[in-house]
Amino acid sequence: MVNKGGIAEQFAGLEIVKNSSCFQQTELFYWHREALNSNAEVDYIIQKKNKIDPLEVKSGTKGSMNSMFLILTEKNISYGYRLSLENFTEYEKIKVCPLYALSNIFL
Repeated sequence: MVNKGGIAEQFAGLEIVKNSSCFQQTELFYWHREALNSNAEVDYIIQKKNKIDPLEVKSGTKGSMNSMFLILTEKNISYGYRLSLENFTEYEKIKVCPLYALSNIFL
């Protein structure tokens, strides 16, 4: 299962496109920061109304969220989403949503 991370990210990207307006061409965005000895990346950035929400996709139930916490702090964002195989929960500034329920984010 070497590719399960890539497959999870592709699934999330397709779900984001599916839940977008059919009247506009949808683009997918991500966040990448290069700093000396400190690279960071968040898988997807979505816009809801007039704010942005970062999405971090995990193919399992484990994985660090250092990049997510970095973007939340740097850009003064109130919360972000972790999409994984975990159940619905919330901790600190992270809302956890199962991959299969990604469309709930757009409600």
